[in-house]
Amino acid sequence: MERIIGIDLGTTNSLGATVYEEGPEVIEASGESTITPSVLSLTDKGWLVGEEALNDSISNPDKTIFSVKRLMGRSLKDLENIINELPYKIIEGQRQLIKIKIGEKEYTPQELSAEILKKIKMNAESVLGETIKKAVITVPAYFDDAQRQATRDAARFAGMEVARIINEPTAAAIAYGLDEKKDGYIAVYDLGGGTFDISILKLSGKIFKVIATHGNTQLGGDDFDSLVANEIKKLIQKTHPKLKLNDPESKQILKKTAESIKKELSSSTETSYSMKLPHTELTFDGNFKLEEFENLIDPMIEQTLESCSYVLREANLAADKINDVVLVGGSTIIPKVRKRIESFFQKPPHVAIDPYKVVAMGAGIQGHLLAGGRRDFLLLDVIPLALGIETLGGTFSKIITGNTTIPAEESETFTTNVDNQTSIEVNIYQGERELIKHCRALGQFKLRGIPPMKSGYPLVQVQFRVDANGILTVTANEKRSGEKAEIEVIPFHGLTQFEIENIIEASYENAVDDFNQRQLIEFCQTAERIFRGIEQTWEVAENTLSKDDRDEILKQVESVRQSMQGHDAQVLKTELDVLGNLTRPLADNAMGKTILTELKDNENMIRK
Repeated sequence: MERIIGIDLGTTNSLGATVYEEGPEVIEASGESTITPSVLSLTDKGWLVGEEALNDSISNPDKTIFSVKRLMGRSLKDLENIINELPYKIIEGQRQLIKIKIGEKEYTPQELSAEILKKIKMNAESVLGETIKKAVITVPAYFDDAQRQATRDAARFAGMEVARIINEPTAAAIAYGLDEKKDGYIAVYDLGGGTFDISILKLSGKIFKVIATHGNTQLGGDDFDSLVANEIKKLIQKTHPKLKLNDPESKQILKKTAESIKKELSSSTETSYSMKLPHTELTFDGNFKLEEFENLIDPMIEQTLESCSYVLREANLAADKINDVVLVGGSTIIPKVRKRIESFFQKPPHVAIDPYKVVAMGAGIQGHLLAGGRRDFLLLDVIPLALGIETLGGTFSKIITGNTTIPAEESETFTTNVDNQTSIEVNIYQGERELIKHCRALGQFKLRGIPPMKSGYPLVQVQFRVDANGILTVTANEKRSGEKAEIEVIPFHGLTQFEIENIIEASYENAVDDFNQRQLIEFCQTAERIFRGIEQTWEVAENTLSKDDRDEILKQVESVRQSMQGHDAQVLKTELDVLGNLTRPLADNAMGKTILTELKDNENMIRK
């Protein structure tokens, strides 16, 4: 069977996908990201494409090209609204179509797009070990015939035949297996870095038809970053009113900080940041809360919902007539975006597949089917790796085990290790190893407002719930006080089938060492508790135990401390058992004293 790969040729990023024996996956060349930036840079030795071009853009700005997709099949008149925003020179070619001029050379958008396609083709061939001759390529639903033909020409220049051009929203629906249904209406909400569009698809007998589409080519995650950057800028200028932050370097630092905050708040309720300001000795530190971020971006999310209302009117449909909602684009990872979409369409959206990759994966599946492949693989119907939280000493406590069918729900009860602890940080991880340093961080939140209590007294129930769409909700509830906190995260994003298999294999290979490390940590925690207990009851020991018994206990405490510095959990356990036997009479005497004290207190209460 001749392989037909899928390619998402994007404005900002491009990537390829295919169907392996395990199912559909994006193609990842060794040492490279799965995602190729749609950026080109012309050097004396030829074109640099992707990350290399992006890195070269600062030193070679005049010969760096991006956003080529916007130029495909267009004339100067078509581009009059955006032509001034582009840093490179655009001229008119034959038949009113445009060309990009770099130095003395002129290139059509098709030729430049072909360089991006060549890069994806080359990566696919190196990974798959075969020549790629055909591809399914995706385009926006609003692309006209000229733009679609330009995309075909670009593929031909790259040495590939286009087996089929399909709409991006159609590809996303295929990735979720929605083409297997007989009929229905599907909304595809696509919010990327720089653009937004919403499409309504009608499915009739496995044929998708786009019946309405709308969007905004100037709205996306980059605009969210700008809002956060402006907010930080205001805060800095409150304390340093004379400081100017309009130079390119300051803008870049603000933008990078804002982007980092945005990403952190997709899996946390609060984040901190630190910025070294250029040309000054100042470092600015601050905190950003999820609530602040959501308030900033809410008006922009509202704009996207106005587009959703528009397409429903165009399609003559009510929101409750939509059968499925699919999210595409990196900005749909933001929890507030997902919540507003769920509220608008009155149903949870499909999000289990990474929104960066869903279009390419759908194209890969379509290519596989066109090549005569069967669709007998399952898509994300199980939790591939265990989900849990960090516990004392950096250990990983699994709450939902790997390979559990979704939806799933499990809970466990934990307690504190420090007296008078009034808040608990819940760090969520995914993996198969015993320590969190070998697992993948998913998110974090704080349970605040716990009344001061002795360690071991609070009862914190942590509940993990994964719904049918792969959304994980983690809730922490302190039972004695009723204080509660929760967060939503998506556990599957960013993991390929190969990465999952490697993680599981690593857990088997390191099982013995991991178990020993975990036991060592847990025995060290037990030792610290015993030391505290001895310290608290030493007055009882001086009154009830002989000097020889006390000396023996102190000597064994030192033996345990030395074993805690070693690497053998069983040696430490043996020393702890000896200490446990030596301190048993002390524990019994201390318990007796506590009971006698309580009895006397009760007698005094009765007499009063």
